[in-house]
Amino acid sequence: MDSGSTAELRDEYHQVTGALDMIVLLREEMEQWLEEAQDESKHETLENVVGHLLALEDEYKHRSADLKKKLASG
Repeated sequence: MDSGSTAELRDEYHQVTGALDMIVLLREEMEQWLEEAQDESKHETLENVVGHLLALEDEYKHRSADLKKKLASG
């Protein structure tokens, strides 16, 4: 792999890792709000948001791991 490709992979890895960090922070905050929700409709809405964030978190973890493998092999 040439240095340009490596640099692009490294940049993408850092972007994905940064996005993952933000998703985790948002999920944790939404989980806290979920625990505090009094109204049933708010509780259901926040459960949906947390579920969506968990799915995004999982996807970004996979993307991060794939990029890390490519960088290690390169």
